[in-house]
Order: sequence, then C-alpha cells, then structure tokens
Amino acid sequence: ILPTQHDAEQGRDLFAHIATTLTDLVALALGAGRDAAATAKTRGLRAARQHEILREIGARFTDPDFSAQALARQMSVTDRYVQDLLHECGSSFGERVLELRLQRARAMVEDCRYDRLRIGEIANASGFNTIPYFNRSFRRRFGATPTQFRGRRPSPSNGGSPFDA
Repeated sequence: ILPTQHDAEQGRDLFAHIATTLTDLVALALGAGRDAAATAKTRGLRAARQHEILREIGARFTDPDFSAQALARQMSVTDRYVQDLLHECGSSFGERVLELRLQRARAMVEDCRYDRLRIGEIANASGFNTIPYFNRSFRRRFGATPTQFRGRRPSPSNGGSPFDA
C-alpha cells in the first residue's frame, strides 16, 4: 500500500485531536463552568467519532460497496450524523471517498510496478465500479485520462526518471 497525503493529514488530525482532548480534560479537572464542561464533553465524543469515521474511510475506501449508510450502521449512528461530522472536516463522505480513490489510482498509474495492469484493473483496485465513471472522474480531477496520464510519464530510456511527475 502506497502512503498518501491522506496519511499525513490523518497524523496531523490525530495530534490535533489529542491536544484538544487533553485541553478539555484539564478544563474539566479544574472545574470548568457548565457551558465549558458541556462543550468539552460533547467535543470529546464528537472528535472521537469523527476520528473513527476518518480512519474507517481510509481503511475501506477501495471497497466499491462502502457507503455512508454502511459506516453509520457499523458505528450505530445515523448516516446524517456521519455526514454532519464529515462536513465539519470540510467535505462530504462521497467527496472524501472519491478523492482517496482517485489519489490511489493516480499513484498506481504513476508507479511503474503497475505497468502490467490495465486501467480497468487499476480502477477496480481503487474502488470504482464502472470504468466510464472512473475515466470521467480522473480526467476532471487531473486534466487527463488515466491512459494519457500514464503516457506522459517519463521513462528512463528518454532521460527521465520513472519517479518524475
């Protein structure tokens, strides 16, 4: 599995969550007022659930059947609650999953270890059900089809490094 920018973001999110939780715990221990105590208690639970949702999305985004509803059932919450927590992070469930799938597909297209895979196989490995939707989404996000993107990659034979992009 290739590391992604998402992994780095999750690390930063985890440290931010830890800092907020510790601050809340200190405030509660020092006898925070009623409003501050309620905020600290709620924020801790919401932040923990938000972190769990993000972790599950990162772990399961390649499953074509993965959905906000399935995640909500697994966590015993409503899918609306899942969407609300994700909107606090800046994107919806669908946007986040699509971006992770596209980033994985792009990494695979760029990586010479996957040169023997057809574009359809890369799409399936990234969680896409249909090739036309994958191609449209990839082109919209990266400005070229996956095949064109793969063809632009410099090869060692023409003086470029396969890792230049």
